[in-house]
Amino acid sequence: MDTKKYKKTQSQTNYKKNTQHKKVKTQKQNQFAKNSTQANKHTEIPNTKKATTQKTQGQYGEKAYKLLALQHNISLNKAKDLIDSGRVSIKGKRLEIARTLLPTKTHFEVLEAPCAILFEDEQIIALDKSVGIESYSLLKLYPHCKLINRLDKDTSGVILLAKNEKIRQTAIMAFRQKQVEKVYFALIEGKLYDEIIIEKKISTQKDSKAKSHIDKDGLTAQSKVIPLQILEQKTLVSVYIPTGRTHQIRIHLASIKHPIIGDIIYNKTSKIKAKRLMLHCHKTALLGYTLESQIDIHKAFGIA
Repeated sequence: MDTKKYKKTQSQTNYKKNTQHKKVKTQKQNQFAKNSTQANKHTEIPNTKKATTQKTQGQYGEKAYKLLALQHNISLNKAKDLIDSGRVSIKGKRLEIARTLLPTKTHFEVLEAPCAILFEDEQIIALDKSVGIESYSLLKLYPHCKLINRLDKDTSGVILLAKNEKIRQTAIMAFRQKQVEKVYFALIEGKLYDEIIIEKKISTQKDSKAKSHIDKDGLTAQSKVIPLQILEQKTLVSVYIPTGRTHQIRIHLASIKHPIIGDIIYNKTSKIKAKRLMLHCHKTALLGYTLESQIDIHKAFGIA
């Protein structure tokens, strides 16, 4: 027999055997896959996502505003408003998000929000505003008045309301002509040993929330900062401002690397715990009035 012809025939035979073997193997694999699919239809696959969520909620307890409402016997809306207004803290640190999951035994500290009347006559009302109160919300309490000046929601201290339009316009003119004296207290990061005058122009973006920044093309602003007391890595200062730009003191102090403690806009990365923005309007003098806050600043800022 021709050797080449024999080898060719043998190779063809082996190829057929291998092909048949692979075909049988493939059929078995297909049958196994079919059986597995049918079996899986009758097998309940655990919902790991749901189980993880339940475990997480069980581990951390409940949403912060629900816990606060339960502990203080107030409505859910009231609890949420307290947190959103910056008047709730945990272990000395402000709670910023009302829906934060917390252990059920969490202890909340709630800042009281009185608005004591400092002075009143036939022309004006002077109030000692607490933290967490929007300036415009005061008009609901005094519907026949109009604001002479405003304070940020997170800033406490002296705020003035006019009882008639004539006194309001006179006060506005005094502000424009820089005939108003305003003195603030602030607790800042770091040690400030010497008095400093900050003169940096400011621009403000007013969208849903106002935010200012230093801008050479902005509005003129001046802040005179005087150190009063140094406490480890903090300094209590008084700040005099002849101008009144939006967030002026906050952005000026941040620009010299001494941001205000508790400022969640211009001092986000701070490692120092704070239950509030450490900024307080202590004194406002205009039109022959001199009005000073009665709030104990050391107690309000939690310092000795």
